[in-house]
Amino acid sequence: MLNLLRSSYRDFNAAMSFSDVSRALAQPVRYGVIGRYLARIGLVIVVLKLVPILLAGFYRDWSFMMWQLLALTGLGACCLPLVRLPVPDGIRDNEVMVISVLSFVLAAVFEALPLLGEGLNGIDALFETVSGVTTTGLSMMTNLDRYSGGVLFARAWMQWYGGLGIVAFSIALSILDQGVAARRLAMGDNDSRDILGNARNHSLKLLGIYCGLTAIMIILLWLLGASPFCAVTHVLSGVSTGGFSIYDASLAAVEPRRLQFIIMLSGVLGAISLPFYYRLLRNGVKELAFTAETLVLLALSLVMIALLFYGADHQTGDLASRLQDAVITGLSAQTTTGFASVKVAELNDAAKLTLIISMAIGGSTGSTAGGIKILRFLIVLRLLQFFIVRTALPAHAVLERRLGGDKLESNDIERALLLVFVCIATVLCSWLPFLMMGYAPMDALFEVVSACSTTGLSAGITRVELEPGLKLVLIADMLLGRVEFLAFLLFLYPRTWFKLGSKV
Repeated sequence: MLNLLRSSYRDFNAAMSFSDVSRALAQPVRYGVIGRYLARIGLVIVVLKLVPILLAGFYRDWSFMMWQLLALTGLGACCLPLVRLPVPDGIRDNEVMVISVLSFVLAAVFEALPLLGEGLNGIDALFETVSGVTTTGLSMMTNLDRYSGGVLFARAWMQWYGGLGIVAFSIALSILDQGVAARRLAMGDNDSRDILGNARNHSLKLLGIYCGLTAIMIILLWLLGASPFCAVTHVLSGVSTGGFSIYDASLAAVEPRRLQFIIMLSGVLGAISLPFYYRLLRNGVKELAFTAETLVLLALSLVMIALLFYGADHQTGDLASRLQDAVITGLSAQTTTGFASVKVAELNDAAKLTLIISMAIGGSTGSTAGGIKILRFLIVLRLLQFFIVRTALPAHAVLERRLGGDKLESNDIERALLLVFVCIATVLCSWLPFLMMGYAPMDALFEVVSACSTTGLSAGITRVELEPGLKLVLIADMLLGRVEFLAFLLFLYPRTWFKLGSKV
């Protein structure tokens, strides 16, 4: 008994020593680094905002144009003094995550100003822009036909550049991650030093692919009969897996029906890891055999479509219509695009639960899609398989945990399990206020998961009449889901900003 107490004391003392060491070594973010890099991102947003300003002028929406110019001037005035801040070389992991969180908040706040001039109140304008820059697609704006083309384009453009920022952040996290399997599956490169040494070249490749996919899909949609404005706005929202439409009925208002599938195809392309495309160009079709995430994305989509079709109400529509709706809705949920061809509120609970699972898993790492990502889903499945196989082996047997031909490092496993846990905890904590306000459990769960996975499909809860407190819950969910839950928690962690517990 005495030996046990001594052993426990040693373990406790070791844990306390580790805590003391971690406190001593922990480095808070450097405000100069945050300010300078955030200012650079802000100036990029200033340049990007010139496009919707020009479109507002083209549509002679002078009021919206002036509000856009006011927001642009304010953002530029905030960023120009900070961009000249002297900062040391290098940037820390916690600084990258803090900058990513603040960049989405910064973009949303300044994008909200022009919407105030369109009659939205403060919280609804912020909700709309957070949904836009996080490529979620939940919307407070109704009667869209009363808005000018400049306003509708600005919503789609906001999602498009938000999607590009998401890809860049996702790639940055993959570089920071020390897990070999995670880097290779997300980036397709064997040597992380090569990625770091060619960061600018890598970013240009991603930008070229993103713009190329957008241009190809716009041209295809236009050639098949869509109006230029319809093609541009829907592809901008589709490739970014955002889901904002220029119609209240979303894709249900797009005719002929074949155009709905082309628009949805843009969402599928956006949900595939962007680095996969230039590897595909370099290695050919054989690259598919080494890209587990892409194959699993397609397989999951087929499964979800089959479940939705099987569970559809056979009393509504003909066989072809039910199949078409199942395809569009299933792809929209799995890619977290958020376009809709049916009213989700009218689906049965089995269909809603199917969509909840699909949205929660999401798309590929390094894509514009949300959700926990297929890579982490595969890691969890591999761990379950490992546990089952391990029970049949002798205690001294050595069994390596591998995924996609690569050894799963402890960092891969820890990040995957931690993020899944935090995601589930966030959903449950966000679900509770809706239940307390008397909303139907399945509809409330659907709405929360849609926000956390940045999908944008709605069971009818998201609307102007929604309680302000619940709007704030969904805003937080969209930000949490977009910047990868752990980054947002790190942003809220006091030691990220201050060196606590240190002796002076």
